[in-house]
This record gives sequence, C-alpha cells and structure tokens, in this order.
Amino acid sequence: MEAEVFLQGQWKNFDEIEENLTLEELQAILGAARDKEYRGQKFTAALKGIDLDEKMGNNDSSFDDVKRRAEAKLTGVSEEHLEFSSIGIAVEEE
Repeated sequence: MEAEVFLQGQWKNFDEIEENLTLEELQAILGAARDKEYRGQKFTAALKGIDLDEKMGNNDSSFDDVKRRAEAKLTGVSEEHLEFSSIGIAVEEE
C-alpha cells in the first residue's frame, strides 16, 4: 500500500510516509487515487464507445475481449467477424 501511495510523488521516502500518515489516511489517499484513475479510464473508454459500468458486472472479460469489442465497434463489424479474420478465415455475408 505504501509503495502505491509513494508512486504519487508527494513524499521523499517511505519513512516520511510512515511518520506523517496514519493507516486510515493512507487508505483514504490510496482509495482516492484509485477512484481518480478509474474515472480517467472510464472517460477514455467512453470516447471509444465502451461503457465500463456495464462491463463491471462481467469479470470474465479479458483485456483481449474488451479490445476486440472496441475494435468491432470502431470498424462496424461483428466481434465474430474480427475473431475469424484474426485467424485467417474470411466471412462472406449474403
């Protein structure tokens, strides 16, 4: 936990963190930093047409799945079409 807070760059060393912050303060700072990062990622995803709040309930998605969904939306084809094209199978639609 200290390492993650230290990476914010507001303290000189770990001793300074330990001397100046209680565990509750450390947890609050870490929680706020994580929330800020999530909001930034959510905004970036929204620009790409992905709703992260909708996907939060589905923890089975890997990064590749999310990337494929975004690419499918951007190119206007189905996810299955992208999967097939990635392994060299052409899809003909009638």
